[in-house]
Amino acid sequence: MAEKGNILTGARARFSIDGQKLGYARNVTIREELQLDAVEVLGNIEVEEFAPTAYRVTFSASTFRIIGDSLKAKGWFPKTGRSVEEHLTNILNAGQMSATLEDTRTNTVFCTVQQVQIQSHNWTVESRSIVGEDVEFVAIRVTDESEV
Repeated sequence: MAEKGNILTGARARFSIDGQKLGYARNVTIREELQLDAVEVLGNIEVEEFAPTAYRVTFSASTFRIIGDSLKAKGWFPKTGRSVEEHLTNILNAGQMSATLEDTRTNTVFCTVQQVQIQSHNWTVESRSIVGEDVEFVAIRVTDESEV
């Protein structure tokens, strides 16, 4: 039986990249995927088995856009640069990060995403609305608190 009080809620969750809290995050979605390809053989109408052929991690975060606190200012997304060459160099030199989701009540890191890179980000600006920023990430691996 589950112990009462251990239900994780958004109000208790802290999202950080490289130990730095992502300010005003609204939501985070993490996807861990196994690609299982069907092994289909002659003489059998059913799939013989499913063979693992890939493992992927993607995730996204939606935040409120804060002036002066951009992804480029934090060094998480490469700056454009003054020339095409500088722009390419900034992209090629962009490092990988790690991301964590932590339960602030128990101080338990319940999810660690390793070798993270930002794939894209966009802003949504509407009249009579708070400006939001959506960020799409790719990563190499994700672990949960059972794998510490």
